[in-house]
Amino acid sequence: MGKKGRSQMAKKEEFNSIVVKDAEGNKYTLRFTRREVERMERNGFKVDTDKPNTMIRDLFRGAFKAEPSSRFVSDQKIDEIWKFQSKKDELLTALTKLYMKPLEDLMAEPEDASEENPTWETV
Repeated sequence: MGKKGRSQMAKKEEFNSIVVKDAEGNKYTLRFTRREVERMERNGFKVDTDKPNTMIRDLFRGAFKAEPSSRFVSDQKIDEIWKFQSKKDELLTALTKLYMKPLEDLMAEPEDASEENPTWETV
């Protein structure tokens, strides 16, 4: 694969939201903010496979809550939208990546960080 092909694939992997459609063709933007992820975690949400039915449902529902235009969609409607989606395994992977993005942003090193000159120390 050429250099251009790899960079296009890398760009495709980076995303900040997902757009899904319902059976009527209405579009909904899904995303996670740090505030929404914190709310979900306080309510006991964990990305794991111990309770896959609950985890998938809560992850999909949570992605609606961070977007102002989708925030007030009912859980019943969200469940209907989930049932309508194709390629659910790929959608679940994308949702999980989206959910992890606020953590990655929180833990990102500053651009001017230096290993030779850390900004903290233990004493």
